[in-house]
Amino acid sequence: MKNIQYTDTLGIPPRSMEQEFLCHRKRFEWWYATGFMTNESGKLFMWQYTLAALKMFGIKLNLLLTAVTDLESGRHYYNQKPIYFGRDVIVTPTRVGVDGLAEMTFPAQKTAAGRLGLDMSGEGYALKLEIDPVKAPVWHCEDGLLRMGIDEPLAKTYYWSYTNLATSGTLVLNGETHKVQGKAWFDRQGGPFNPLDRRQQWEWFSFRFLDNEELMLFSFPHVPYQDGTYIDREGSAKRYNNYTITPLGYTRAGGNKFSFGWKVQLPGIKDEEYTVTPMIDGQLNLFFFELLAEVKNRAGKTVGYCVVELLPGVLNEKSTALSAFARV
Repeated sequence: MKNIQYTDTLGIPPRSMEQEFLCHRKRFEWWYATGFMTNESGKLFMWQYTLAALKMFGIKLNLLLTAVTDLESGRHYYNQKPIYFGRDVIVTPTRVGVDGLAEMTFPAQKTAAGRLGLDMSGEGYALKLEIDPVKAPVWHCEDGLLRMGIDEPLAKTYYWSYTNLATSGTLVLNGETHKVQGKAWFDRQGGPFNPLDRRQQWEWFSFRFLDNEELMLFSFPHVPYQDGTYIDREGSAKRYNNYTITPLGYTRAGGNKFSFGWKVQLPGIKDEEYTVTPMIDGQLNLFFFELLAEVKNRAGKTVGYCVVELLPGVLNEKSTALSAFARV
């Protein structure tokens, strides 16, 4: 516990990024990063890092999840570790992680200046990256406030992100060392909502366009409710919720049904219509289903990548987030 620093804010409404970066008492929250990268020969990999703080059935714990996916072979490497009583957990203004297992480092002031870092490992993989912001972090949705599906006072989160991060470093996979470079996205989010309430579970799309623009879509199609943020080339962010996501297919994982492949219509944004095509079958990381997809325009040209995160309660009436603990 000695390495966990708490903020005195409630997070709702959010204050500064620095204040909302630290731990909040009695909140479900996470520090989450995903990225894609290529080695010297152009081979593509995806990675994911999550530290979550939560309370379930009266028990407070942290969850550390790290993963690397080889897009060529489709093989997914991951480490999922519950940590009780805050043992070895680190949350300071400049460090987030679990001592000896995985850690991200940050500048004290959350701006476009100041390097980030990542050091994580699991069975069969180790990844170490230097991370430079291409743009300053942004607040999402309504001045950093996201309604979590239903219109209730406690169904909200604070939410900000570094949406464009340049990465370079070393990946060791099954004993083979790769020099890698790529792009990443970091999310800081949490609040007093109830993640076990099916109505507050989501489908999340993080578009990383090759022209250096980004788009975040946070959708609750079963409620229905949606919100989002568009970030232009200069780093200016604006709220955007006038979109339509149409599933093109479905898949199953952990006994649950998930959408799989999407047409996304974006009136007034960029080319206005894209197809989001999964590059892999996807993987169940504890209680969320995640994958990397290609973003294609109407002509079928790949114009970016999208990380998709889906929760089981969206399409499974009797499901909660905990049902995804079951594996097929």
